[in-house]
Amino acid sequence: MIFHDSPEITAFWKDACTAINIDEESRHYALPFAECDEADEAVVKRINAIGELAAKNLKRGTCHQEIQFELDDVPMRRVGDYWIVVRLDGTPVCVVKIIGINIVPFNQVGPEFAASEGPERGLLPSHENWSFGHRRYFMGQCERWGVPWHEDNPVVCESFITVYSPASPLGVRD
Repeated sequence: MIFHDSPEITAFWKDACTAINIDEESRHYALPFAECDEADEAVVKRINAIGELAAKNLKRGTCHQEIQFELDDVPMRRVGDYWIVVRLDGTPVCVVKIIGINIVPFNQVGPEFAASEGPERGLLPSHENWSFGHRRYFMGQCERWGVPWHEDNPVVCESFITVYSPASPLGVRD
C-alpha cells in the first residue's frame, strides 16, 4: 500500500526535507512497515507500533519477502532512498534512509540483522523471536498470495537510519 499522494504525507516530506537539508525530489516512498488485511485492532496497533520503534531510533532494519515487491507492485528500494514510515491509516511517523540492502534466504538471516529490527511485543530482540515472528508473518502472506512458503525463500533485509522524527528529535544523520 503506497500513500505518497496524500497532502499530509507531502507536507511531512517537505518539512523533513527542510529539516535535514535534502532535495524534495530525492527518491522516496511512503509505506507502513507491514500490511494488514484484518480489521483486528490489536494487529493494527502492533503494526503501527513498529513504526514508532523507528521514530525512537530503536529499529534500524526491516525485512520483506522478495516476492512481495512484485506482488504488491512496489519498486525495490535502493541504498540512499528515503522511506516515509506511515501508520496503516497513512499518518506519517518518521523518515528513514536506506543504508544497506541484502537479499538472502530466510533461513540464512543472522542474529545481527535480527537484532537491528528492534524489540517487538515487549520481547527482547533475539534471533529466535525474530525468526518465529517473521516466519509466522511470511507464511500468512504466502497463504494469502497462494504461493508456497519455504525456509529458503529469498528475503530483502534493509538496514536504515532514522533521519527525521518530529516526535523524537534526532538531529541530522547521514
